[in-house]
Amino acid sequence: MEVSPSPLLTVDSLTIDIAGAHVVDDVSFTVAPGRVMALVGESGCGKSLTSYAMLGLLPPAAKRTGGRIMLENTDLACLTERQFRKARGKDISIIFQEPSASLDPLSTVGTQIAEAFRAHHGGSKAEAFEKARQMLVDVGIPDPNRRLHQYPFELSGGMCQRIMISIALICGPRVLVADEPTTALDVTIQAQILDLMKKLVAERGTAIVLITHDMGVVADIADDVAVMYAGRMAEIAPVHALFREPKHPYTALLLASVPKLDHAPKADLATIEGMVPTPSEFGVGCRFHDRCPLSTDKCRSEAPPLFDCGDGHRSACWHIDRMAEIRAVAA
Repeated sequence: MEVSPSPLLTVDSLTIDIAGAHVVDDVSFTVAPGRVMALVGESGCGKSLTSYAMLGLLPPAAKRTGGRIMLENTDLACLTERQFRKARGKDISIIFQEPSASLDPLSTVGTQIAEAFRAHHGGSKAEAFEKARQMLVDVGIPDPNRRLHQYPFELSGGMCQRIMISIALICGPRVLVADEPTTALDVTIQAQILDLMKKLVAERGTAIVLITHDMGVVADIADDVAVMYAGRMAEIAPVHALFREPKHPYTALLLASVPKLDHAPKADLATIEGMVPTPSEFGVGCRFHDRCPLSTDKCRSEAPPLFDCGDGHRSACWHIDRMAEIRAVAA
């Protein structure tokens, strides 16, 4: 029997407040070395806040009020800012959503990659630039000697994203957080970026937390999926199990809304009725109850825990036994 590797990253009951509302509420998941955990959900569900908490980069208005973020035996949530600066890039790193907004337009890309290396390893500029050149080779950028001396505005969006990946990886972090890494890229470049991330997992054993709302990307690269809704965890499962048989109404309706090649021309796309509640509208029950076809009084008055459905599949729904009704609606 194959033994699953021990988790490298454990997010345990993470809670983040903004103006007194739990915008991330009791979120838990684990990521093992060499695996990709996709964190998915609609915009505003708390995905990015969760990722920023892992890096100690929460905005001033957001406060962590509970939970732990364990990188093996170290609780990242307890680190001081000075300690976090040592950990960022070296132990855990992030690829931000917009490379054009994250790169310094006044510095060459070689300088920016080399700076990330010297921040943790010191050494001479010549050594750092050679490491930077090798990183450009590793991420598949052609003519790296010339690219080192170019500015971000001289490169395409796909190349800038590869520069961001180079900066994130040059110190060999064990955990990589990728926040919408393929946003605003054409499909060809998206495929190249995803192939690069697969290579990192296979060759380096990097644990990746992929933040996305693109279920196609999830199907292509993820090993496990955590579905968030309105700040809470709705469902966690191995990727194939989640796509084959979702155990939460929100997940099933979300998957049904993805366009498919066998849809009739000009056919209406499936939608989820209603709107995501704002933090001020969060009630005591399930936060999906006002949009859910299975909703009952219990859903409105009691928040469901994550029930164990077997084989690593968990769902926060009182009516898992009625999921056939949702699949009929979604069809």
